[in-house]
Amino acid sequence: MSYESLAVILAAIAVGSFFKGAIGIGLPIIAVPTLSTFLGVEHAVVVIIVPTFLTNIWIVWRYRKMASGVPHLPVSLIAAGIGTAIGTFILAALTDKALLWVLIVWVAAYMVNLLLNPNFKLEGRNARIFSPIIAGLAGLSQGSTGIGGPVVATWMHSYRLESQVYVFAASIMFLAISGTHFFVVAGFGLFTDTGLFTQERFIQGLLAVIPATLFVQLGMWTTPYISAKLFNRLVIAIVCIMEVKMIWQVMGS
Repeated sequence: MSYESLAVILAAIAVGSFFKGAIGIGLPIIAVPTLSTFLGVEHAVVVIIVPTFLTNIWIVWRYRKMASGVPHLPVSLIAAGIGTAIGTFILAALTDKALLWVLIVWVAAYMVNLLLNPNFKLEGRNARIFSPIIAGLAGLSQGSTGIGGPVVATWMHSYRLESQVYVFAASIMFLAISGTHFFVVAGFGLFTDTGLFTQERFIQGLLAVIPATLFVQLGMWTTPYISAKLFNRLVIAIVCIMEVKMIWQVMGS
């Protein structure tokens, strides 16, 4: 791999981690599409599991007092874990091109939801019914593509949470999802030459923790000072760019 490619990968991890710390989303959304260009989708998904898991632990610990502000949290966490386990089986069965199409569909669904439902609020009976369903879908998306962000982001946005509660809510959902993803994928072949989670990929994931942790912390420091609305707009712009790039890649493959 050239120095230029490595620089692009590190930049994607850094930018994604910064947004992750500042607004609770961004690391897999930004990093996986970029890494997939150089490594393939399956490889990129597995590498990002480690920094995603560890940075979510850090954020959840820092904002642990915000837990009471998140509606229907326990049942949603369970549903997300189940969805992730199912999604991981799908990941093991699909080709890189099929995974790219899944990524494209999920990102497009995220964009359409933001466009059509900018003021929608999930509450009351609807929240009790649909929260575990949406959590399961988020887990399914994460397990199969490495990107649960579009589902989690729109879902948490529908609650209209205060900014730091939003960061906590998104991060604890991702922690449940990435934690399940880590252990299920490890069960399929941790430190093997044939499984999804090879020793090489695990080491690459550990190396990715270094820039991820630094930039997540930087993002967390900026949260009280920089508008979450601005960060959401920047994330949307980056996701749109990645969407175009993935479509171009899958059409050319």
